[in-house]
Amino acid sequence: MRLSIPDSVRMALQVPLRNPGRSALTALGLAIGVCSFIAMVSFGRGARGSVVSQFETLGSNLLRIKRSTAAGELQPRPLTYADVNALTREATTLDAVVPLIDRMFDVEHEGRHVRTTVRGTTPGFTQVRDEPISKGGPFDERDQRERSKVCVLGTTVVDALFPQSEPLGATVTIGGSLPCRVVGVFSQRGAAISGSDLDDRIVMPLSTFENSLGSDSYSVIEVRPKSLEHHFAAKQELNGILRRVRNVGEGGDNYSVQSPDEVTKVAQQIGGILTGLLGGIAAVSLLVGGIGIMNIQLVSVAERTHEIGIRSALGASPEQILRQFLAEALVLAGIGVGAGVGIGVGLSEFVGKQMGWAHATQPDVVIFSAAFGIVVGTLFGYIPAKRAADLDPIEALRRE
Repeated sequence: MRLSIPDSVRMALQVPLRNPGRSALTALGLAIGVCSFIAMVSFGRGARGSVVSQFETLGSNLLRIKRSTAAGELQPRPLTYADVNALTREATTLDAVVPLIDRMFDVEHEGRHVRTTVRGTTPGFTQVRDEPISKGGPFDERDQRERSKVCVLGTTVVDALFPQSEPLGATVTIGGSLPCRVVGVFSQRGAAISGSDLDDRIVMPLSTFENSLGSDSYSVIEVRPKSLEHHFAAKQELNGILRRVRNVGEGGDNYSVQSPDEVTKVAQQIGGILTGLLGGIAAVSLLVGGIGIMNIQLVSVAERTHEIGIRSALGASPEQILRQFLAEALVLAGIGVGAGVGIGVGLSEFVGKQMGWAHATQPDVVIFSAAFGIVVGTLFGYIPAKRAADLDPIEALRRE
């Protein structure tokens, strides 16, 4: 009885039909493993991409100066025009210096109200922050000089105040006293890592904010070095300028300098480690599924010992018997992997859509998990196949 490779495959495909319950449970273990691997790695990559994108929205090659409390001080010393002026006049490594003021105000338009963050800043804000505008455009230097009452809205504010009308050219009232013409709408950004809405905001010229809403200090000062190569030098230079202007003593700086680029790199590293950890945990499930195939195949060899003896007596070689049982293991692995890929991709896409992750499932993850599942199923099926091939024909025929 000589079995060709097509005959081995044809007979292997009949195994799930002869024992559907056993075959389903065997394939289920591998399906769970493949599904878990795809889902875990996709979730890890999606979450990492979401976190990194939040930091990237702050801008690349950027330094942020914030207030802090030095030793001996009870309150943080505010950031003022003197700080901005000194950095603008004296720094040689900086390309832009952008002060920002953030305060909460009630905003009204034709009877609709919303409480949102109103930000005063300079025209360089959109370039430093890489803030795309979907409608209209930003305010410019002329608006800043003339204290123009213009503003750019976030999409959350647009949805609240203009549910069925066009915001461009309309006038909103800020703080009950400042009428402001809408000249642009920011592109949607979504939620921050903390859960706050990044689109719940209004941005206007700093001069307009200071003149109409009042403020004597800044919330933060953002500076952009001339290039990435100047990043470290810029940080050293601005520290020297600020320490002199702010009269920093031995007790430590009364301000802090943060770099979103550095935080982004840390987030990428941590996200990569967590993704690898999740993938490793899910890979264990694949191994468990492979062990399930091995156990079922060992049972199958024990039950079909007499059949193996008959095949050997009819002329089947040990290699052919080995190939036959490997083909059966491969079929079971293929069924499990196919089901696992389908469920894993579906689950990843569903969760990714709910979380707003773009490209939640990536082809390399699917291909690797499927290939790994097939390899695991085949390797664990080799031991039972080898045992069947090594059976003595005479001893096998004696068993019933």
